Amino acid sequence: MLQLSPFISPPDSAHCLLLSLPYRAELGHCCNASAWLAVTQENTPLGSKLVYDAGRSKSLKVSSGLLEILPEKSPFQDPLYKTCAVVGNGGILRNSSCGSKIDKHQFVIRFNLPSMDFPDDVGRKSSIVTVNPSILQTRFRGLNGRRLPFVKAANSYGKTWFLIPAFSFPGNNEASYRALYALQDSGSQSQVLFFHPHYLSALSKYWHDHGFYTHRLSSGFMLVNAALELCQYITLYGFWPFSLHPDGHSLPHHYYDNVPPNQWLHVMPKEFAYYVDMHFHGVLQLHVGPEAPPSLEVFKARLTRAWSNLV
Repeated sequence: MLQLSPFISPPDSAHCLLLSLPYRAELGHCCNASAWLAVTQENTPLGSKLVYDAGRSKSLKVSSGLLEILPEKSPFQDPLYKTCAVVGNGGILRNSSCGSKIDKHQFVIRFNLPSMDFPDDVGRKSSIVTVNPSILQTRFRGLNGRRLPFVKAANSYGKTWFLIPAFSFPGNNEASYRALYALQDSGSQSQVLFFHPHYLSALSKYWHDHGFYTHRLSSGFMLVNAALELCQYITLYGFWPFSLHPDGHSLPHHYYDNVPPNQWLHVMPKEFAYYVDMHFHGVLQLHVGPEAPPSLEVFKARLTRAWSNLV
């Protein structure tokens, strides 16, 4: 096993347990992304309560008005997707030429309305794109005024599902609803879905019970876990939470900008340690360079070289 530096070491007990976990069955039992990833009329009937996953003391009663904007059933109940690409926004994608590889996957997941101005590096295909309500506020003024800029941005991804955590924090609801209305009113082929707070709470509890303590899981970690349930073969691109490339040169935080992460909310290196563990044990493939996923020996050497530059 690769000896991880203390900077990104996973908890010993959780790491040992992960070696024997049948991931899809375990996650399906605890969280069931196919049924619970998104809020639907089927899993959230009229009069039931949505308990905010990041504000557990507050809840929202499901009204007829809310129910009518929800899909009838989960769109993820079909047979497993054969190949899925989960595309992070890490600076390691800059000049990676991974775009064509990403677009060959059957299902492509992206995060936080990322720039699509680098198709050679990140591809063009999108199936799910997450949208943090904070982005709706900062980039589109909460959609309180003109909504066309948001519609144009959304249309740049083609036909896709936009997944928004509308029921994580009280106060996120209205901007999330406006995003849904904006796409519906524009005649867009894309659809807004809302993360189900039950799924997010169950996933957080699952990882807490397995020794992963963090204020909040990142959207990347959430969707990697969902992909473990929904996909047969998973490849991660753009997940490298460090300022140095494995070859030693400096990297921007994102492939499209250098805005640092919110360290209070997320522990990206610790999440990355779990991705490394999953890669080593054949659960998924983790890209950390421009070529095809490397052999175990090459990957170990690459990680060791990068971490030696960081510690």
